[in-house]
Amino acid sequence: MKITLLEDEFSLRNNLAGFLALHSYEVEMFGHGNAMLNQCRFNSDIYILDVNVPGATGFEVIEWISRNDPGKPVIFMTAYTDIESITQAYRLGCSDYLKKPFDLMELLLRIQKLLILSKDDEIQIAPSYNFNLASKQLIKEGEIVNLTKNQRNILYLLSKYRNNVITYDMFIEYIWEDKFIKFNTIASHIREIRSAVEGLLIRNIRGEGYILKV
Repeated sequence: MKITLLEDEFSLRNNLAGFLALHSYEVEMFGHGNAMLNQCRFNSDIYILDVNVPGATGFEVIEWISRNDPGKPVIFMTAYTDIESITQAYRLGCSDYLKKPFDLMELLLRIQKLLILSKDDEIQIAPSYNFNLASKQLIKEGEIVNLTKNQRNILYLLSKYRNNVITYDMFIEYIWEDKFIKFNTIASHIREIRSAVEGLLIRNIRGEGYILKV
């Protein structure tokens, strides 16, 4: 398992890297936000980011991660405790948030939990295509496939409850919050999803809804 660590404080960075290495993690370290953006290979299993670092901040780095290594867990470490910073962190896609100072074993437990969850969150729905339930993103060979919000929500329901029929009522309740929607609107979105994902097996169950076969 590989971890990328962004922390500008030299002693803390080395302590964290040494501790994680003792627990059999490969650690890629950076002390400057710009250095990470320029040199990181973006192929880690999890990212641990300090928010307040020289150069690109942790908030800027996580946006880069979302484009270059989508769906991977991100833990923020920071002394900030104001609700605005915490809200921004989660809005940008962080998976967990640790307030400094923290116990190293607490960090390890959170890493282990997120790695387990991340494995369960990503589902192969077609050859070369995965769907990440946590981020609601369609991924092809490491790159995000652009879909509309409604299409991603449709694919989320089909993927989460794969091999089960998702009724028209379920789509309408979850996506359109019980607003009046014609079944043709759902069918149109399904057609566009099929066009975007080669080999995707979404079947229409006449009079009921749709099922994703995986």
